[in-house]
Amino acid sequence: MATVGSATRVDGVDLQMMVSAATAFARPQNGVNAPSADTESDARFSQAAKLRSATSAVMDAAARLNKTQTWQATKATSSNESVVQAASDKAAPGDYTVNVDAMAMAQSAASATFSSLSTVVGIGTLNIELGNWNTSLSTFSTNPNWPKASVMLGPKDTSLERIRDKINAAGVGVIALVVSDATGSRLVLRSTSTGEANGFKASAEPSGEASGQAAQALASLGVDPQSVGGNDPLTQPAQDARLRINGRQVQSSQNLIEDEHSGLTLRLNGQSPDPVRIHVESDTQAIAQDIHAFAHAYNDMATQLAASDPASTDASMQAAHAIEQRIQEAFSPTTGASSLSQPFQSIGIQLKDGQLQVDESALDEALKQKPTQVEQLFDGSGGAGRSSGLATRLLELARSDESLAATLDASAPASEPDNPSAAGALFRQRLLEQYTQSSSSMHEDEASMSANAA
Repeated sequence: MATVGSATRVDGVDLQMMVSAATAFARPQNGVNAPSADTESDARFSQAAKLRSATSAVMDAAARLNKTQTWQATKATSSNESVVQAASDKAAPGDYTVNVDAMAMAQSAASATFSSLSTVVGIGTLNIELGNWNTSLSTFSTNPNWPKASVMLGPKDTSLERIRDKINAAGVGVIALVVSDATGSRLVLRSTSTGEANGFKASAEPSGEASGQAAQALASLGVDPQSVGGNDPLTQPAQDARLRINGRQVQSSQNLIEDEHSGLTLRLNGQSPDPVRIHVESDTQAIAQDIHAFAHAYNDMATQLAASDPASTDASMQAAHAIEQRIQEAFSPTTGASSLSQPFQSIGIQLKDGQLQVDESALDEALKQKPTQVEQLFDGSGGAGRSSGLATRLLELARSDESLAATLDASAPASEPDNPSAAGALFRQRLLEQYTQSSSSMHEDEASMSANAA
């Protein structure tokens, strides 16, 4: 009988030697696991990449402060936001008067009332076209950019709910809803877009297989010149927004209006016989945020530079050192007429312990009382022997040093739009989102009304 013992060799290899070698490799050295060469290399690469990214962030922030548009950022406030909300990226400071005479509306049409949802509607075809009704709603001009769409209604599509689903699935620029109340049920058609050019006409073609009553029910779903004059199915004609900005007539198919003439972006929320006052002023808060962003980016770079290996020859180290030196020169009180130290202290900014410190109250006051001087410290000629502002000096450094420029280009993010005000752009985007949401919410409200009334 074989004896079960301990195996000491496998294929001629001493297992004890294998275990001892593995244990020695994993044993901590001086209390710490010995890092591999690859680990050290990855750490150095990660550190260099972070420093390169931080350096690029400084230059991006400097480039923003070097743009004239940044210092021209404005903000707009409305005296009555229930009528008009306003944003301003390009409008000159001052007061503007806005009169809203009409809101942009989507066409809406309702069918005749059916006694119940189970009423049979004849099979056939519902043809839908987009275009313009004339002022008297008697004739219709088809939009050539939208081909005539035909929604086929088969034997299984003889209820209002099935017809609604077929129209919505067709994607023809018109959505359908079924609205039910105590009087019965109706099919409501609505344009998906506002504006006079986005009206629609619907004509029904009953199949020969449909009974007379069912064919008549299908015909009642049509919206055409004859039915407009007779049954008047239009509950809301399509119309453009009409407003006056300082007396100048403006017309738009949407209620979100970007007026190039004034530079205002307006969202119309309602019409009113009374004018709305839009006040535009310099957006000192947005400018202060850009200055804070520059200081934060520099401090992050300086902190990472201080923690980096001083023996490193990576190009990111050289780039960061060059920027740091240029900042220190600008804030040195001993560099003569080119020093920006005293002027920067007068607006609440100083270099202390290698970090840029910003006094918010002093900066805000300076931006309100002497905005031109603040701009010159970063971007303008500044006079008094100063060749340029701080942001300009940093950008000139990158342009004059090819290795520095190459290092920054290697980590530069995609260029941002030339937008004079980040805060203004954000508010404008919110106005756009609100407009989009309000347009869709009308359909959701009708859908919920239908469900509640059913």
